[in-house]
Amino acid sequence: MENKYQEKVDKEINEVVNPIRNNWDQFTEKELEILLKKLGSICRDETSLLRKNILSDITLVKALVEIGERYSNNSKILIEIVSSINNMNKRYDLEITDETFHFLIDKTKNKKVNFYISIFIAELSQFTKYGSKWEYIMSIPNIAPKEKSINTFYRIISNNIDEIPANYKSDVVKIFEKTLNSSNLHEVTINKYLKIISDLR
Repeated sequence: MENKYQEKVDKEINEVVNPIRNNWDQFTEKELEILLKKLGSICRDETSLLRKNILSDITLVKALVEIGERYSNNSKILIEIVSSINNMNKRYDLEITDETFHFLIDKTKNKKVNFYISIFIAELSQFTKYGSKWEYIMSIPNIAPKEKSINTFYRIISNNIDEIPANYKSDVVKIFEKTLNSSNLHEVTINKYLKIISDLR
């Protein structure tokens, strides 16, 4: 069984990872879309030690960033790249370099891609020193799909409750009050939002 899994990983390396890592610029944009979709599936698949070395490889990420810069108007490519970086970081301890962080911040300008970045950007060490940190956090509830983004916003606010600047607290409260008034929420979620409101008053 282990040999079969090793064969599967070897095939992933030969057919997907190495082509992206070593010679991505020899593929057409459409071919890269297909390759990156396959890489995204590999990154989302069951976590395996056999994939540790390849999915924590800085060289692979550098290639992904280069592709993202080359095809910065292709949302399909960017979403697969961002999602892969997220999974590589969380599942395989990929180091997020300053270059990768700046790439992610830059791509928040793309409305379709921003949602996928917002899910994990606040967990990265560079985000604590990011100059527009709170401006970005406060923009998250407006990222489509809003019903999912409010959950991301809650998680970030909850994790940083003691660090919220005084001038943002009333706006945070207003966002949760508006959500409570306009959404059909589960009782557990209602209570979570009410507690945040109470803590900030």
